[in-house]
Amino acid sequence: MVEDGVETVAWLSDTQHYANYHNNAKKNVSPDIYPAMTGFLRDKADEMHLVYVVHTGDLVHVNEDAKNWKNAREAMDLIRDIPTGVLAGNHDMAKKGGGYKNYGKYFGEKQYSQQTCYGESFENNRGHYDLVTICGREYIFVYMSYGEEGKNALQSKKAIQFIIKSFQKYPDRVGILCVHDFITTEGTLSAAGKQLRDQVVVKCPNIYLVLCGHRYGLYTLEDAFDDDGDGVKERTVYEIMMNYQAAGDMGGGGYLRLMQFDEAAHEIRCVNYSPYLNDYDWLDEPHPPEKDHRYEMDEKSESFTLKMPWA
Repeated sequence: MVEDGVETVAWLSDTQHYANYHNNAKKNVSPDIYPAMTGFLRDKADEMHLVYVVHTGDLVHVNEDAKNWKNAREAMDLIRDIPTGVLAGNHDMAKKGGGYKNYGKYFGEKQYSQQTCYGESFENNRGHYDLVTICGREYIFVYMSYGEEGKNALQSKKAIQFIIKSFQKYPDRVGILCVHDFITTEGTLSAAGKQLRDQVVVKCPNIYLVLCGHRYGLYTLEDAFDDDGDGVKERTVYEIMMNYQAAGDMGGGGYLRLMQFDEAAHEIRCVNYSPYLNDYDWLDEPHPPEKDHRYEMDEKSESFTLKMPWA
């Protein structure tokens, strides 16, 4: 599936309806979708040269429902032998379910700290970083869960400090920031996104990618920063949102993103695939007529290629 010299990072986000299939009025949300996604990654790992998996939150839909967490944990356990990073979305830390209590129980530091890539933990895996090598290049993936500061879900000062210190500790690694909330449904920065951009991304010159979910849709934004103060914005940062949960009536149809890192070509090729439907690119026919038109998706942000801005 993937040629020699190319390695894959898989990205899942907002899998909440698959974990909540037993409560979902949408009868097409099958209990088989979530395990089909992670089972595919497990079974095809060697073929894809899969080195790492990212999940940007909303592992479950109903925080207080133990079956949601059991379903999510069982599905994610299928890739327990593949280095994986997770964070809590707003559904994973809803106050009705006791905040981060269940997330910490099922997806806390205990479940992930044994991974060789795992770095320092912030508040029982509410945040953490992973050190990953992809195609011989060293990366740092820094995670922070959904914020709690006021109605705009801003991050606390402690959370911001943890993120910055993590990136600054490894200045020679390519930095990738993984959060739940960064981009709006309209393709602009959310309040949390603006906070993270202004307080983190601008201060950490090794950040080149931001990955998020939360809002419905697909977007790829390009930002630029002047790190040396010469008036020229020399650092390009790609801010990418992926969330299929409003695609059709199956809670997202089981689509995930395969990010194929090609160091020789200085490219990252992004491919979207549903192992459950055995289908690439939901936005091609016959799927668009089924979509909720309140949440438009950017077709250019489904399958695309990025030039590595750090290369």
